[in-house]
Amino acid sequence: MTYKNEKAQGIVEYALILAFIVGVAVALFNSNGLANAIGEAFFHVSETINNAMDDSPEAKQKRLQNRMENGLINAIKAGSIEMKAGDWIEIDAQTDYNSKNNGYINGGVRLGSDTLKFNGNSVKGHYGGFRTLWDAISSELPRYTVDLQQDSGWVGVRIESKGNGNYVSHYYSGSESSPGNVLNYANTTNMNANYRPDGDASDHLWTWTGK
Repeated sequence: MTYKNEKAQGIVEYALILAFIVGVAVALFNSNGLANAIGEAFFHVSETINNAMDDSPEAKQKRLQNRMENGLINAIKAGSIEMKAGDWIEIDAQTDYNSKNNGYINGGVRLGSDTLKFNGNSVKGHYGGFRTLWDAISSELPRYTVDLQQDSGWVGVRIESKGNGNYVSHYYSGSESSPGNVLNYANTTNMNANYRPDGDASDHLWTWTGK
């Protein structure tokens, strides 16, 4: 390794340590718990490292959608979300600030379903908008990991139940500044036809039949 490379590596290491210290201080000032503060600081340092390796929009989008998918799956496995065939849930990050959700985060569910439940309560007659969905997944998906303003358009992950413990995770993205501007957002067939950049390759099939 040359002197120049060694020096560059040292600067990066110093920057990461400094970023961690600053991140902890900022997070402690703005949050209620040490565990959450440290978690947020580690996340930002991790993202700094990931961006240093690949800061392309495609790579950032894929990492974000992976976190969304894992959080939703974990909420289903934890029992916070119960789904039957035809039910779906979605989390999105967008360009426009969403005053209703106090951030750049959005999402939706299959409304009017008797079988889709959050924390034991049926969506039908009990769905209070994004807050209800977020309450069901927040313990599995820290908000600071997904509430990220997009440079353009929006990205999201929809999980659809096929019944009998079979699920499909759909990776979506669109040019609209918010998924709220998408026509027929509630129609999964429409979303699959128009908002999956890689077609069927954008889908992940998985199974969960309970603990």
